[in-house]
Amino acid sequence: MTAKDYELSKGLPKTTTSICPECKKLIEAELLERDGAVVIEKTCDEHGFFSDVYWSDVDMFLKAEDFAFDGIGLLDPNAQCDGADCRAHVEIGGKRFPMTSSTGLANIDLTNRCNMRCPICFANANAAGYVYEPDYETIVNMLEMLRNEEPIRCTAVQFSGGEPTIYPRFLDVLRKADELGFAQIQVATNGLSFAKDPQLLKDAVEAGLDTIYLSFDGVSDDIYLKARDRKMFDVKIKLIENARKLDNPPSIVLVPTILKGINDHQVGPILDFAFENGDVVRGVNYQPVAFTGRISQDERERQRYTLTDLVYDVDSQTGYAGRDDWYPVPVVAPVSKLVSALLGEKKVTFTAHPHCGIATYLFRDEDGTITPMPRFIDVEKFSLGLYKLSNIAKNNWLKTWYKMRAMRIIRKSIKKDKLPDGLMHLDIVDLIAGVLGDESKQKLSEFSWKNMYVGGMHFQDDYNYDVERVRRCGVHYATPDLEVIPFCAYNGGPNFRAEVESKHSVPLDEWRAKHGEENT
Repeated sequence: MTAKDYELSKGLPKTTTSICPECKKLIEAELLERDGAVVIEKTCDEHGFFSDVYWSDVDMFLKAEDFAFDGIGLLDPNAQCDGADCRAHVEIGGKRFPMTSSTGLANIDLTNRCNMRCPICFANANAAGYVYEPDYETIVNMLEMLRNEEPIRCTAVQFSGGEPTIYPRFLDVLRKADELGFAQIQVATNGLSFAKDPQLLKDAVEAGLDTIYLSFDGVSDDIYLKARDRKMFDVKIKLIENARKLDNPPSIVLVPTILKGINDHQVGPILDFAFENGDVVRGVNYQPVAFTGRISQDERERQRYTLTDLVYDVDSQTGYAGRDDWYPVPVVAPVSKLVSALLGEKKVTFTAHPHCGIATYLFRDEDGTITPMPRFIDVEKFSLGLYKLSNIAKNNWLKTWYKMRAMRIIRKSIKKDKLPDGLMHLDIVDLIAGVLGDESKQKLSEFSWKNMYVGGMHFQDDYNYDVERVRRCGVHYATPDLEVIPFCAYNGGPNFRAEVESKHSVPLDEWRAKHGEENT
């Protein structure tokens, strides 16, 4: 297959492949405009017509498509051959679809056990009726497989669950990931373990933990009682306090699951909380809820929350950023592509589907003034200019000339008259110059610690399922069978999670007989 085979069709209306929410059969779907929004419509011969909102703003939907860049995919880790047939695939409805993005972030579920029982959770031992908890040696094999991926090695891993901190060899897993050279080691957690045990947090950081993805649904306990069935806000506060006391604290990203009518009114207060704790909180990654199981059309219309709803709420509740300040994830792909060309080695490139997520950076001046990065950087000129350059750049004797061209593009992209008082022009140029060289990780780290990342990632469910999004997914699960499965295929649609976990699990009654009910 060639890059041409992976090109994304643009504009509306368009057809794509989806699934029937009832029987999971592959069916054709259409994306089209309805009253200023983008909807997905599909009909199953057996179960009838389904319609749902895909994005609530058609103009932002179309703008995002300008930044759709094709990836090079990855090779099947279990394949013993070369060429297109060895590309990693995902099988949906009996048909194999080639994956077109490399692994930007790998998820490894350490366990489906948890120290909570949240109503909205899709990974729960008590609900599943079994315990999924791969042994340490299996986890190591999964980590080694990710580090050996071709043509681009995985550099970032997130341990999740269940609750990963209750895994018996949690610290050993972190140490192994660090030993194997993962540049970014993350843990997705509810925060209970780190809040109760400061020493565990300290030990985890010393073992290699870089970032805590902290479940954070609001700034008042009425929200947690609805979403998590218990008060939790004090737990979040305590974890942040424990992190603050460390000499080398991990960065914390707040991860709110947003459900319309439940906590969408707290989108702004959550962001304000992040700024108030900006010494350790470095970002907010909102996740509009994905519906599991059956839900009626009326309920979906009341509760569906899209990425562009998030944009509206950030604007109306804070005034920090408007709809022109947000861009899709692959807007940064040209930077990685250019770095790969100049260094002569393939780097992780975020070629996710342009409708999977959106983000912006907010710079906070010393006087508290908040300015979105797109106000002082022409993102289109920057991204598309570097993309054109990356198509001709090579690691040869013209390398210095390519870098000079890149610097010219960067300088022309900076709006000098719009720069915040606390951000000097040369700071930005030096930063991006470092990214184009061998100090990219250090320079990006310096940048992120001066700004607040704000993003949204809308994982799919059976009603808005789009196979094109699955193919381009950059967040992959690693399995005990050493397979790589896109996030939305693992947790929705045919739901590979149940298949993988049931194959590598122990019946819940058997586990309780051996370990005790309190351990589930």
